[in-house]
Amino acid sequence: MLGVGRLLGRLFFWRNKKRRHIADVNISLCFPDLSDGQRADMVRRHFLAYGQGIVDLGLVWWATGKRLDRWCSISGIEKCQAVFESGEKVLLVTPHTVGIDLGGVMLSRYWPGVSMMKRPNDPFLAWWLWRCRSRTGAHILMRDQGLRSLIKAMRQGRCAYLMPDEDLDSKHSVFVPFFSTQAATLPIVGRLAAVTGAKVLPVITRLLDSGHYQVCIGDPLTDFPTREDTVDAERINGVFEASLRGALHQYLWTLKWFNTQPQGASSPYD
Repeated sequence: MLGVGRLLGRLFFWRNKKRRHIADVNISLCFPDLSDGQRADMVRRHFLAYGQGIVDLGLVWWATGKRLDRWCSISGIEKCQAVFESGEKVLLVTPHTVGIDLGGVMLSRYWPGVSMMKRPNDPFLAWWLWRCRSRTGAHILMRDQGLRSLIKAMRQGRCAYLMPDEDLDSKHSVFVPFFSTQAATLPIVGRLAAVTGAKVLPVITRLLDSGHYQVCIGDPLTDFPTREDTVDAERINGVFEASLRGALHQYLWTLKWFNTQPQGASSPYD
């Protein structure tokens, strides 16, 4: 399946000029010191990983537990378990990588989980994604249901799995660094941690050269939250930067992460 995924990624790279342009802009903003050749290489590697991630959605949708364990492993389980056993709430935060859905499915097999997703315009697609992501017992909420349902589920003991690195708009965001650029960042992690008293643990799902995946759970964040939106959002972005090192090409660079610019500046993708 590794060859099929890479072939699909090459097809996306050559046929989807729009997404290739977005990835090039994103990487240029985040890593201005890269040469043209280095930037182009990261874009190509991203599409190969993305194609593999698309193929491996089959594991998310249909794989048995035995097959999931064969293709994906988890490290740091004891860190999350220790928080649960102490009676505290758990908030797992992760950046958008090619293995993000597989990571969510693997984690929900260990603890009752809750997460949120954007509701697609197509009702069938919305149902299908909800069904696949919740098949191992996770409680999947649509973003338009609001945060109250998420907070309620966390207070009932569910382990939250959240992807806060989205550019929604400037009204609800703060501008903080992400690598070498300013990103409109939702300060939702600090606010949720303050409201629920949850411990925040970073998670990253990496695609290995062998085609296997590894879900890595980090240590609980200390001195967090500070209840200062900008400080907390910058802390989370810094944690994501550190977790992405070594697998930078696996971040979803084809999405418009920096569409909203400080002081109303025009989008870099125009």
